Amino acid sequence: MALFQDLVLLIARIFLSSFFLWEGGSQVWHWKSSVEYLKSKKMPSSLIPAAVILQLVGGLSVLLGYQARVGTVLLIVFIIPAAIKMYDFWKASDLEKTSQKTLFMKDVAILGGLLLLLATGAGRFALN
Repeated sequence: MALFQDLVLLIARIFLSSFFLWEGGSQVWHWKSSVEYLKSKKMPSSLIPAAVILQLVGGLSVLLGYQARVGTVLLIVFIIPAAIKMYDFWKASDLEKTSQKTLFMKDVAILGGLLLLLATGAGRFALN
């Protein structure tokens, strides 16, 4: 059973980290769009470098299983304020409310996965 759990943890780490690595990379590759989006949310674009660092460093840590709990905390530090500020469905118009609520709940689900990883650790297939 331990082997099965370690394989599931590895797969979960790959899935969780892929989201953050993709998003962090996208913010770098599409810098101008990222700046415009933050401005539309009335947030300073100076937050983008911190967001990218949290996502890429945390994502790599989780993927590789190197200091995975530290990486998980970095991702939690990123996702909680990002979900609250970026997907504030409670302020959205009726037209946007459903999509914003769905995106918010996606981040809540990811947070659940991160909390599970924080509790269990990276498993046997990790670099530390």
